[in-house]
Amino acid sequence: MWSFNKTSDFVKCSENLSLSEQVLTAIESWAVSVGRVPTNKQKKYFCSPHNIFEIWVARVPDPDSNKGSSGGFRMIYFLNIKESSIHIDRIEKRTDIGYKGEKTKSKQKWEKYLEELKAYLLETLDKENEK
Repeated sequence: MWSFNKTSDFVKCSENLSLSEQVLTAIESWAVSVGRVPTNKQKKYFCSPHNIFEIWVARVPDPDSNKGSSGGFRMIYFLNIKESSIHIDRIEKRTDIGYKGEKTKSKQKWEKYLEELKAYLLETLDKENEK
């Protein structure tokens, strides 16, 4: 079981998207039970060299608009393996981040965010482990 944490970025994103309490509760219930095995709804984006953390991207359904996970949200989260904690970091509508040939700038922004998160976690969590 993972301990559950929301980053300030996730809180801001969820407020901007006006996520219902139903969606937020479902995310929290799912997060504490999530495993480290890739599925068709979640994919590992990065694993740190010292196996301290992993960054994942998940597809999340949108019950408010009756869209399944393929048309719902995309969520970035990372696992601090050493502390057994999950940190929900960002959530966006799938239509806002582009898919394949759609919205190239939005997709680049999403991918840039993932790279910045990776660099930040490498700098903080991975360096912390070397001490």
